[in-house]
Amino acid sequence: MKKPYYFIRPYEDGPMGKPPVQDFGQILNETYMKPFNWKGRTTRKSFWLSFLTNLILTIIAFALVTYAVNDPILNAGIKWIDYVVVAIILIWTFLASLGQTVRRLHDVNYSGYWYWSNLIPVGAWFIFYLTLQPSKQSPVKWGTYLFLDDDQKEGNLYYQQKYNANADVDDTPVPPIGQVLKEHFFEPFKWSARSTRTSFWIGTAVNYVIYFGIMLIFYVGLFIAFLGHLRYELSGYSNTALIIILGIIGVIILAVAIWLALAQIGHTVRRLHDANLSGGWYWLILIPYVGAVLLNFLLFHPSVKEPVKWGSYLFDTKK
Repeated sequence: MKKPYYFIRPYEDGPMGKPPVQDFGQILNETYMKPFNWKGRTTRKSFWLSFLTNLILTIIAFALVTYAVNDPILNAGIKWIDYVVVAIILIWTFLASLGQTVRRLHDVNYSGYWYWSNLIPVGAWFIFYLTLQPSKQSPVKWGTYLFLDDDQKEGNLYYQQKYNANADVDDTPVPPIGQVLKEHFFEPFKWSARSTRTSFWIGTAVNYVIYFGIMLIFYVGLFIAFLGHLRYELSGYSNTALIIILGIIGVIILAVAIWLALAQIGHTVRRLHDANLSGGWYWLILIPYVGAVLLNFLLFHPSVKEPVKWGSYLFDTKK
């Protein structure tokens, strides 16, 4: 079995080697002159250098706007020219960043449509995780790199080899939704096992929906209790029955919250096992600020193909 990696996957030794290297001029050309060329891929180096360049341009743009707004002497016409220039800079840097992100996703063998996961918090962390990973050391179906001419491509396996769809099939077992929910909520203490990435994140999403639902019920109950208390105070009647009912509801909500927490811990441990990592990495979550981010990085890892020492999946993988 391959040695487990932690937050960023290393390059593998093999005939493909590392991806071709481009200079800074080629990176700028790719970023700003080809923002709409999404049928390609881009290296980690290219993506992060272009990100840094976009950041510098954005800072300059906002500095120009600040200067134009706060300078009382500046001519109104000059101010409008500043605004137009800034708008062009911001729009073009956004388009350049979008194109680079799509190509970077292709480079790690993910569809550019994953860009839309930026719309949810965990999805944004997943995109960040993918942009830090090394290039897939084989051809991908979205094309090749944009920055080498035909003479430079000669002798480079990244350009010579053709994409093979049959060799790019992900054979990770996919459990049905019923099994995902059963594993998540009814087998929280089965830690000597593993769980796929799909199973974990579906279970986590359902877990949080239920959690926010019961918290909504809790706060609505508190509001109703407050109104009921005022009513009994004004009428002079006892509110014992209301207190008992609210107490029962509170106990039920607490029990459900505890069970959700246990279910999430169990599924997290199995997901770590599936990436060939010890469940002890769960305790990263106790580190303030960065612990949850680091743990998510481990949970984003794909399933290892080989058996792991913590057991197998909790569903029949042959179906």
